[in-house]
Amino acid sequence: MIRFFLKILVFTFIGTCSLSAQSLLQYRLNIGDSITVRQHATQNIVQCEQGVEHKILNNLDENYTFKVAAKTDSTYKLKFHFNQFKLKTTSNKFGILVDVDTNKPAAEDDTEGKIFGGLTHSELQIEMSFSGEIIHVLGAEEMINNMISLSGIDDEFTKQLMIESMKAEFGNESLSKSFEQLTHIYPKQKVNIGDTWKNEYSGDVNSKNTWKLEKLSDNIVLNAESTLSMIIEDEFTNLLLKGKQNIVVIADKKTGFINEMTVNAEASNAVDLNHPNSNPTKVTSITTYKIK
Repeated sequence: MIRFFLKILVFTFIGTCSLSAQSLLQYRLNIGDSITVRQHATQNIVQCEQGVEHKILNNLDENYTFKVAAKTDSTYKLKFHFNQFKLKTTSNKFGILVDVDTNKPAAEDDTEGKIFGGLTHSELQIEMSFSGEIIHVLGAEEMINNMISLSGIDDEFTKQLMIESMKAEFGNESLSKSFEQLTHIYPKQKVNIGDTWKNEYSGDVNSKNTWKLEKLSDNIVLNAESTLSMIIEDEFTNLLLKGKQNIVVIADKKTGFINEMTVNAEASNAVDLNHPNSNPTKVTSITTYKIK
């Protein structure tokens, strides 16, 4: 009988220790907190056509700030502002396709540069849950109107076509999905070191992610392995690519916000939804996020 009670006590003690080791990973922000993120992405697209490779290189640099404006029982209300948007796209066949940097004045004939300059003249409102899900984004329509108004284009019909086109990338829903790939990294339940959980991202890239809590000290260290799919679409092709992705996160335990995130992605074995016998295409990318 004594042995039986000792076993019960030991089991209870171990169970209590295990329970106390669990942690609720979430954002712990204060009103007035301001966080500036520097994002850099390099994307290589290689398409082979009759043994000849067409290589496209995208280099993207973004600098943006989140500021906590309010807090509810379950969400944060954030103000978001682009500080810089820089994109350069080059092709081994056609040379420089896009070269935009909002930190530099756009030339008089640089319509594209003027349009992207509108990103830094607008402010968005974001509502985010404590676990990082984006509830909604407001202000994208005004931002797009600012971008178009700076273009110098007078024709109203052309303006409306451009507005509709830009909603796909800069609309409220698109931005919501984009932000979530930075913020939605935590589960709703408590976890121990070594525990895993799943979530999904959608948008330009769709991914199913399996997260793992690797370490927990002053920092939260996470790793995610993902399967992904993406569509590259233009007037000639409608490519479906599938691949994999790895995400490594080092976050501040005190605030829950990332200190650094690295995303490595690779997709290939393209299927052209318009032309089944299309040329093979491969996309590789590395994206890093760092707190300034």
